[in-house]
Amino acid sequence: MTVKKYHPLFIILLLLPRSSPAAPLEKNKFSDKTTQEYPVIAGIETLFVNAAFTSFNGYVLDLSWARPTAESIYDNFTLPWEWEATDGFKVNQFGHPYQGSLYFNSGRANGFNFYESLAFSLFGSFTWEAFGERQQGSLNDVVSTTFGSASIGEMLHLLYLEAYAAGVPGPLASLISPVDGLNRLITGRNPAVKDGNLYSFSAYVGAGYSGAKAFENSEGRDLYSFRGVAENIGFNVIYGDPFEQRSVIPYEHFELKVSLDADIGNYVDIRLISDGYLLSFSPVNTGADTLSMGLSLHLDFVSLGKFDSEDSTIDQYSNALDWTLKYQHFFRNGFTAQLRFHGGCTFFGVSEYFSPDTADQSLKNYGAGTNVKLSFDLEHRTLGRLSINIYQYYLQSFPAVVPFSYGQVFWLFTDATYTYRVSEHLSLGFSGFFSMEKGYFAGFPDTEKYVKAVKSFVSWNL
Repeated sequence: MTVKKYHPLFIILLLLPRSSPAAPLEKNKFSDKTTQEYPVIAGIETLFVNAAFTSFNGYVLDLSWARPTAESIYDNFTLPWEWEATDGFKVNQFGHPYQGSLYFNSGRANGFNFYESLAFSLFGSFTWEAFGERQQGSLNDVVSTTFGSASIGEMLHLLYLEAYAAGVPGPLASLISPVDGLNRLITGRNPAVKDGNLYSFSAYVGAGYSGAKAFENSEGRDLYSFRGVAENIGFNVIYGDPFEQRSVIPYEHFELKVSLDADIGNYVDIRLISDGYLLSFSPVNTGADTLSMGLSLHLDFVSLGKFDSEDSTIDQYSNALDWTLKYQHFFRNGFTAQLRFHGGCTFFGVSEYFSPDTADQSLKNYGAGTNVKLSFDLEHRTLGRLSINIYQYYLQSFPAVVPFSYGQVFWLFTDATYTYRVSEHLSLGFSGFFSMEKGYFAGFPDTEKYVKAVKSFVSWNL
């Protein structure tokens, strides 16, 4: 089956160097950088990341595709690049954005601002596709690596600065953002102190009962089923005040939720849900009511159900630009209500189709669409906190890029959680989840997938 190909020349044109010399910059309303830029060091660190990954994959893991040859490099500069659909969903949609965050933070650690650091993500991704693998260059990997890196990279960079300012030892802080730690080690430069911006942090551990099911509508055939106990861990971070924000500096406020549930060998539930303001303002700020709104960037990754490195029952990825509202109201009886709304465009989304009838049983499809994310929290200082989240995504495939280009996918993720604080730092909680995916693909069986779960957990709160 023919897929659409693209020549890499247009990517090379985007990599032309800056003509203006590096110079110290004063902080202004459009940028949070106050230090001189070091483009050569940032470029070397970006290439070092690629060398480290290539060496590990090729010589430690002994993977043949990770050993580039002169012929493969020549092909990547002379042959058109293509969209590929067969690499594992978790590798492409989680691994690539994380790898891109290392490139991104080589820029951030060397004085470049949020938008400028995207150039290092693009540079790192292009050189990885051209020199880091024996395979033909993949255009969709460049897209997911470059744009996904901004969200993950900026959040990890800011959390690294928080850890450094709090006195966390260097090796431990480097686990948050390895390139920030590497840059400090090789240059001897200490990062600018950015302390006191952590609004809340909680980490939890628990266990629960989960059930997953996937089937093809036309055949009524089961593709996968699971029922059983799964252990879970996770953390939630809120950086900056969600309800009082006035800034055009990206990610002065962001929220990040990461969780992992697993029954090893049978079931897995991986979720990363995030949003960060690119620009924001607060039209309401009274004693009882506070409201912020603005343009936000989102990176959402969900892979749950079948325990597999290639695919799961439900796989969903969304890089989106949304309009966001965050509202808080204080009641006189001790209750506090919070409402978060995000709605907008998923400019790059990915789903996973799998069926025993296809030559490659697991294939990705790429597209764009819409998303709506709604959250409601009601908290009382003694009675506890109730949280409800409803996330909906729609994806329309890009035409003629991969075999499953002609299709639509709908996702719905809902959950309700109750937590009760038993001490200043310790809470107990219970939650229930429901997730659904429906896919409609021209020429292939429609699919329906469901995951349900209940769990209890113990949470430590900063």
